[in-house]
Amino acid sequence: MKSTMKYINLQEICKELNIYEFGVASWPLPENAKSILYESNPCPFTAANVEERLLGTSLFTPKSAIVCLFPYYVEHKSPSNLSRYTWAKDYHLVINEYLKKLIEKLQIMNTDAQFSIHCDTSPLADRYMAYLAGLGFYGKNNCFISPKWGSYVVIGTILTTLELEPDTPLTQSCMGCNRCITACLGQCLGHDEFKFDTCKSYLTQKKGELTSEEEHIIAKTPLVFGCDVCQEVCPHNKDIPTTPIPEFQSVEPYIDIDELDSLTNKEFKAKYGHRAFSWRGKKILIRNQEIIESKKILNCNMKLNTL
Repeated sequence: MKSTMKYINLQEICKELNIYEFGVASWPLPENAKSILYESNPCPFTAANVEERLLGTSLFTPKSAIVCLFPYYVEHKSPSNLSRYTWAKDYHLVINEYLKKLIEKLQIMNTDAQFSIHCDTSPLADRYMAYLAGLGFYGKNNCFISPKWGSYVVIGTILTTLELEPDTPLTQSCMGCNRCITACLGQCLGHDEFKFDTCKSYLTQKKGELTSEEEHIIAKTPLVFGCDVCQEVCPHNKDIPTTPIPEFQSVEPYIDIDELDSLTNKEFKAKYGHRAFSWRGKKILIRNQEIIESKKILNCNMKLNTL
């Protein structure tokens, strides 16, 4: 338990705002941060420039990072064709709403302080920041894992000129069962670096022509956007609580792909613009469904031919 008044105030404010999991990391990042980030292999949707990820913001010189976890797990057993993190309102929108309220409270306490919000659309190394803030650890599935909420969490960070007492990274680590490595549809885990180019989640968002092998990976499960296999098999996700965040409790796990054909791009944006899968547009969802259906038909024909 931290003893500084600043930390106690932060704790009280977060509780008032229903931010259930947060920690503080000092800034700038430690010396070994550069080598750690260089060793990772971020997919093209992440800023690959390590210097940019280490800078955080060019608007001011931060002294601390307030890192918040937003759990999104909701139990649901009906059919789904979307990754769990897209079932509810776009987490980017939700995180920004919560962190803006937190900044408003902190700004009252210190009118000279400066703040900037970072979600995963910024180059900031959010999982590494969450680790430094004592909120969890890395899994072999390349996900960040909270001891309480599992890997079904999204991360939001506030960089600030406030000097807050930092938390300490946890000693707990992934139990190393390798279930995620075995279950991975594209076998992109368990190597020296994460092979994002065979990850189904990445492939469902990749534009352009796909190879037959890439299509084969997409067709292995019904999801037209994202992939949850490595999280579904993870023991750290067993018996985790339902998200307490209201915005994540109302879910729509299934999207009618046939309906998308009848929607203009403008209509699609109006109906689904508040969902995390909408940023890639409707065409890529339709393409993925066509791949899944065509492979399913092919497999059925092959089985019939063997009878």
